Amino acid sequence: MLAPLTYRPSPARIALHAHLMKYSTDRPNDVFLAHIIAGWTLGDGVLAEDLGLGRTRFVELVARHFPELIWAPRAGGDCGPTRHPEYDDLERFLLAEAAPNVAGATDMAIIVATACMGSEHLWQDLGLPSRRELSQLIELNFPALAEANNRDMKWKKFLYRELCQREGIYVCASPSCDACSDYAVCFGPES
Repeated sequence: MLAPLTYRPSPARIALHAHLMKYSTDRPNDVFLAHIIAGWTLGDGVLAEDLGLGRTRFVELVARHFPELIWAPRAGGDCGPTRHPEYDDLERFLLAEAAPNVAGATDMAIIVATACMGSEHLWQDLGLPSRRELSQLIELNFPALAEANNRDMKWKKFLYRELCQREGIYVCASPSCDACSDYAVCFGPES
């Protein structure tokens, strides 16, 4: 069940998202990509104008999901957030978890990994209107991860925790999350 929508997008965001959806191909990721592109256009999030995909892959993504839309990143445009040392591991992790039957899931893995390099909540770093859309995006593109996050942990924290556990890195000194002093920070609704 999705959390209630507590954040109300601006009229400009709603109009831009609706405009982008007029060009969509009705693929499941179209709605999320339109949200991300609308957010980027309005200055939300940390993603570069190619969403972290590189120019060629981004142009292919737009052509596949919004074939009548004419929009390409500028050559040598904004490079987005600084990639931290764990970026490659996080990208490989998300690519391995991407749903093979969902068009655009591998692109979404790269976009999400890139947005994880930001300093805000993942939904904000992606330029999405709320955590609700992020949860839906994860359910579609990474269903096993969505199922595993059965305690409503914040997505970026959850992804890093999963990555670290799979790499055999256990940074939490507490034997369980319930006893951890950061429990309230990691779980529950976004503030």
